Amino acid sequence: MDISSGITSTMFMISNSLLYPVIIALLGLIAWSLISIGQFVSEYSSRNRDVPRLKNGCMNAGIKIRTGDYKEASIILVSSGSNDFLKGFIKDLSTSIGVERFSIDAEKLLQDYEIKIADALMQARLVARVGPMLGLMGTLIPMGPALMGLSTGNIQQLAANLVIAFSTTVLGLLAGGVAYCILLIKKKWYIQDLSDMEYVVEALK
Repeated sequence: MDISSGITSTMFMISNSLLYPVIIALLGLIAWSLISIGQFVSEYSSRNRDVPRLKNGCMNAGIKIRTGDYKEASIILVSSGSNDFLKGFIKDLSTSIGVERFSIDAEKLLQDYEIKIADALMQARLVARVGPMLGLMGTLIPMGPALMGLSTGNIQQLAANLVIAFSTTVLGLLAGGVAYCILLIKKKWYIQDLSDMEYVVEALK
């Protein structure tokens, strides 16, 4: 019986000791969500996907490549980018124009940009999953002291712990919801960017 009570007390103590780290982590996620919303709005306002311009630029660059004017082809391509990811890709790709290993270098660059895009989405994907988990932890941890307060008739202790439980639930769901929405929209953007990158490579082969 003493061993059982000792194990239970240890579990209870460890669980309670996690409450404040969980709350701090949730506040950090909320701060991340606010910053991410600002970055999302900024990126949205700067995006201008112009497919006709990109196609026209690739066609003109292809003409220059066939005449051996690789420098002018690079200038035309760089000016055809319509957002930061695509501009960066075209700028990096333009250094390989006219090189014998162009196809290999272009394929490697595509793979590198796929990794960059995965890295750009990693934080949102992580927050979308971890936020609700931390919210659930913040809900369950105070329930033990709340039930103890209820059993002893301490209504104030019960109310204080329930406030913490419900608040952490809301914070976790809020952070997870914001991250999930940002993840979905950015994923669509970057899939379009990858499609444009692949088009540029194929147009220049």
